[in-house]
Amino acid sequence: MSDRKPPVIVVSEPLNESSLEYLRAHGEVRLATAQTAGRAMADADALVVRTYTRVDRELLSGAGRLKVVGRAGVAIDNIDVAACRARGVEVVHTPEANTLAVVDYTVRMIIEMNRRFWPMTGFMPAEEFHKARGQIYGRFLSGLTLGIVGCGRIGSRVARAASGLGMRVLYNDILDIRLDFPAEAVDKPTLYASSDIVTIHVPLTKLTRGMIDSSALAQFKCGGQFINAARGQCVNYADLGAALRGGRISAAVIDCHDPEPPPPDYPLFGLGNVILTPHVAARVPDAVQRMCDVVFDVVAVLEGRKPRFAAPAEPDETDGTDGQI
Repeated sequence: MSDRKPPVIVVSEPLNESSLEYLRAHGEVRLATAQTAGRAMADADALVVRTYTRVDRELLSGAGRLKVVGRAGVAIDNIDVAACRARGVEVVHTPEANTLAVVDYTVRMIIEMNRRFWPMTGFMPAEEFHKARGQIYGRFLSGLTLGIVGCGRIGSRVARAASGLGMRVLYNDILDIRLDFPAEAVDKPTLYASSDIVTIHVPLTKLTRGMIDSSALAQFKCGGQFINAARGQCVNYADLGAALRGGRISAAVIDCHDPEPPPPDYPLFGLGNVILTPHVAARVPDAVQRMCDVVFDVVAVLEGRKPRFAAPAEPDETDGTDGQI
């Protein structure tokens, strides 16, 4: 009988119960929080995080036994991958987990901004009914131009859906991506100036941090619309708020904020031409389950097996530049 101790697995943010049970079957699970994870690392062999745990040099300095960090989600901007790899720590994530959920969200919001409906919630007298029916609002999506910055797993599927709706599709990506449906690769200034709607699907990197600022917004088509369901830090929200108040941007949908949660003086609060959601684009049960499936790769590394989804050394090296929760 082996007296080898089971690996210690620290979980610093919520996972579903089935994923926790899988980890418990393969090690000793210790629950922590994003704020206390560092204090739990002394004898940890694995760490499982989500969005808010910072895996940086300071945390790693107290983690002498650590072998693997698992990110239950897609984006890895809260993990210093280079510092992990320099210490022999593998980083794994779930890049395909929430693709369809964010695609659904983005397409829905394109429609919401341009074809809003006000549902009947109960009986309406005839006069009120006909008055409501007489309202004319919106425009056909067919014929509008959609600009997509970041055309990887999510962006390319949004592009396909938009093309199917009769929209003209422009896209920009750091990689040479070829699509098998009508879409045109252009530079960012051309995309901004030509698009009725711009949506971004990029990770947070040194290239994308603050990329949508006053300079970029000044290049947008006057009256254009904007969607961010990628990363909050990619947008300067003071600049976006000014563009929305001034009419340069006619409407926006924002799911990812900076900071989170937004403070009371958030520049987008109180605007009638903005739809704000609390970082929920990927919060579909199947997507959340798939994010928690990172536990399979965490255990694989602990057992000396090759993981299915090792994180890229740099976010820019992804297969397309999608970045979500």
